[in-house]
Amino acid sequence: MKTFISTLLTMFFYIVAYAQQSNTKTETGSGNTAQFVSPISLQVLVGSQGIGADVKYGFLPKLSGRLGFGIIPINANRGFQFFGFPVQGQFSTSFSNVHLLADYSPFNTNSFRLVGGASYITQGKATAVITPSGGYNIGSQSLTKDQIGVLQADVTWKGVAPYLGIALFKGFPGRLLNVNLDVGTYYLSRPGTSFTGTKLLSDNDANNIQFNKNMQGYRWMPVVQLNFNLRIR
Repeated sequence: MKTFISTLLTMFFYIVAYAQQSNTKTETGSGNTAQFVSPISLQVLVGSQGIGADVKYGFLPKLSGRLGFGIIPINANRGFQFFGFPVQGQFSTSFSNVHLLADYSPFNTNSFRLVGGASYITQGKATAVITPSGGYNIGSQSLTKDQIGVLQADVTWKGVAPYLGIALFKGFPGRLLNVNLDVGTYYLSRPGTSFTGTKLLSDNDANNIQFNKNMQGYRWMPVVQLNFNLRIR
């Protein structure tokens, strides 16, 4: 993971250095009066992939790049019926990534851009823990919730996830601040799964196999995200 992140950083800053050198040559070697100045902005991200931040650099009038991270910390508790029995569910999601993306404007407007790149999932885990809310009567037998046990389901993702999407509204602020929108999806690696139980709920070999089959299709991670931009050059 550290090697991958170091590679992303090296690639990004090498491209930035190359772009700056190219821009300098253009400014000193041509007679044009209007020259392109590579903009730089800081972005705060808020959306379906949680919260995060980017550094965004404009290499060319139609091409820019972003290097940043996103995190999703979610915890929730709720009661519901599970096979007719009242239970308490504890749900948690922990997702974090570092990403390197490129924005390209195919038309003569910066308000619509194609976005592509990749993310490295540094942590990707979703957990559900189901606990009986109280004791139960099964036939003539009375069982306490401690005798019944607990069910736990875990799903984990890791590794490289390609990204494809579109970006709407102006890519860089005209002066200081602006807001734009990303819509797209990550394609995740095949998830690892675990379905376990304790006490009377401990025999889960068949359920574990079925749960793994059911979760193998969950590889698309939709992204709908607002970007709050602060231009620093």
